[in-house]
Amino acid sequence: MDLSSYTCELCILQKMLNVAYIFLRCNFPKACWNSIGILVITTRPILQIIRQIKNKLTVPFFMEGIDPSVKMCKSKFKYEFSLLLHGARPALVPSMNVWLHTL
Repeated sequence: MDLSSYTCELCILQKMLNVAYIFLRCNFPKACWNSIGILVITTRPILQIIRQIKNKLTVPFFMEGIDPSVKMCKSKFKYEFSLLLHGARPALVPSMNVWLHTL
């Protein structure tokens, strides 16, 4: 994706964006985690941070154990895109639907 900037717009540090920064290391997501009682120690490796969050949440559900596959990703994308059709401009729905069914 071509963006005008690849730095974080949510904080004053203007760090380069990556998944870890967007979800764990920026001050904004840290505040979000903190609001539900999770203190994220960002100097740890990502997998260790995720395990820490899982252990702290102590809930009977968590996203794990699903091996990623192109087929599963494509299926999920098609499902999510089909939900967008409900909010799309009516004039665009037919062409969006045709495109979706060609995938």
